[in-house]
Amino acid sequence: MELPEGIWANILHRLGAVEILETAEKVSSKWRRVCKNPSMWRIIDMWNLGDLSDMDYDLEVMCRHAVDRSQGEVVDINLQYFATAQLLEYIAERSGKLKRLSIACCYGMVCESLVEVVQKLLLLKLLDALAHG
Repeated sequence: MELPEGIWANILHRLGAVEILETAEKVSSKWRRVCKNPSMWRIIDMWNLGDLSDMDYDLEVMCRHAVDRSQGEVVDINLQYFATAQLLEYIAERSGKLKRLSIACCYGMVCESLVEVVQKLLLLKLLDALAHG
């Protein structure tokens, strides 16, 4: 526990957003402080390989929470198997510094919604999108 917060941030960031929000920030007051620092949320990696109906949490709500914690500083976000047009709109409205957006297997997403969202992300340099359905 004597390590500088920057080292803890480096270690905790390797967990991914879901693990940070669900587990790591509950370990100690130091970890909670590190997890709430906006710099922890410059990169938001939210992957999901499971069935959304079997989860005890809502990934879209968690992603919105992570975006809010970034306080507009998120530059890279990865969403897999749960992105919606509404979530992308939320991200676009609050993430003016976003440079990379990666979304995969987002069923039912309307292509026009993605185009509208991308147009709002003025600093976006890389878009990786694989949509089905």
